[in-house]
Amino acid sequence: MRLAAAAAAIAVSLAGCSFGGAPQTAVQTPAETAPSPATIAELSPYYGSYVTAAGDTIVIARLGWFFDFQSSAYRTIYVGQSPGEFSIGCRFLVPLPKCADLTFTNDVLTVRDTAHSVTIGHRVANVATDVSIPAQGAQLAGTITEPPGAGTRGGVVIIHGSEPGQRYFYDIWVGLYTSLGLAVLTYDKRGNGESTGRYPGEFPTTDALQIYADDAAAALAFLARSPGIDRNKVGFHGGSQGGWTVPLAISRHPGAAFAILVSAPATTVDQTDQWAGYSGGGSFMPSQSNDEMLATVRATHTGYDPLPALRVLSIPTLWLLGTNDRTVPTAACLEILSGLHKANLTVQMLPTGHGLLVNPTGLMADDDRSPGLAPELVPKIGSWLHAM
Repeated sequence: MRLAAAAAAIAVSLAGCSFGGAPQTAVQTPAETAPSPATIAELSPYYGSYVTAAGDTIVIARLGWFFDFQSSAYRTIYVGQSPGEFSIGCRFLVPLPKCADLTFTNDVLTVRDTAHSVTIGHRVANVATDVSIPAQGAQLAGTITEPPGAGTRGGVVIIHGSEPGQRYFYDIWVGLYTSLGLAVLTYDKRGNGESTGRYPGEFPTTDALQIYADDAAAALAFLARSPGIDRNKVGFHGGSQGGWTVPLAISRHPGAAFAILVSAPATTVDQTDQWAGYSGGGSFMPSQSNDEMLATVRATHTGYDPLPALRVLSIPTLWLLGTNDRTVPTAACLEILSGLHKANLTVQMLPTGHGLLVNPTGLMADDDRSPGLAPELVPKIGSWLHAM
C-alpha cells in the first residue's frame, strides 16, 4: 500500500469565484478548451511566497499548485497565452470554468478574477541555500529556506511520505513555515533527485523506516548546527508515512524540540493497509460499514508498529487527522493516541480526506473537485507553534 504525501499541502476573495467556497455558475462555451497544467520548468521562475497589502500570503509551488493562506483556496495552475501568464479554476483539478488569471512581472503577482477584481502580491525575499547532508551511506541534497531578516530563528525539517520524494514536492510547507518565521530544510529522499545512496522503496518495512529515520535525524542535526539557527528550537514536520518515520527519528535525535504530523498513521502498517484496501485507497466507496471496517482493523496487529516509539515520545507534538481519510484509519489512530494519555500530544481532526483537502467522502475524485485545503489547517499550526 502506498501512503502518499499529504497534499500540501493558504487572501484574496475574488468576486467572480469565491475562493474556498462554491463557484458561481458558469457556462463553458464550445470554443473553450481545457488548458494544460503548468510544468515545473514553467513555474520555477515564479516559485515562492507573495504577500498582499492586506497581509495575505499566496504560495506558488513548482509542482503546479496555488495556495492562498487566508481563504485556503488550493488550485492547480494552468498555462496561459504568454510567458508569465497562467490561470486557475475554481476547484483543485478542474480548469474550467476559469476562476482567475495569474500574471507574474518583476517579482509581482497579479491575480485577476473573472469579474476583473485585482489583487497584487509582492514576492517575499526568502533566502534559499543548497546544502549537502552527510548520512549513513548517502549524501542528502537539501535546501535551507529562511525568511528575510537577521537574527537567530528556529527551524523545521520536512519528512517525506512514501513517494520517491524530492525537495520541490514540499513547496507549500516551505511557504507556510517561513511565513511563521522558521527556517525550513527540505531534502531529496536518498537515491532520488540529487541525493546519493540506495532508495529502500516505498513499502514501509521496518528496515526501510529505520533508514528513513536515520536520514531524518541526520537532517535535523545538520539544521541545528547551521548558522543563524537556534538549535533548541528545531523540529520535524511529517506527512503520511512520515508519521512512522518522525517518532523513530526523534528517538535518534533527542534535541528535537517539536513535531507536527499530518494525515499520519498511529496504526500498524498492516492495519493501515487493511483500511485502505476497503476503498481501493480512495478509489471507491467501501461496501462495509465503518464499524465493520474498524473492527477488522482493530483485530489486525501485524506489520511495523509505531506504538513503542509513540510511548516514549515526550516532545510537544501536534497530530492532525482527516475525519474522512480513506488511506489512514483515523478513528483507530485517535483511539490509540488518546489511550497514550500524553499531555505533550495534541490531536485534532479536520473535515478532510488524506490530502487535507476539504472532502465529504475522502474519495480521490472528490479531492479533485475540492475548493481547497481545510480552513483550519494554517491557523491551527500557527497558533500551536506560537503557544508552544
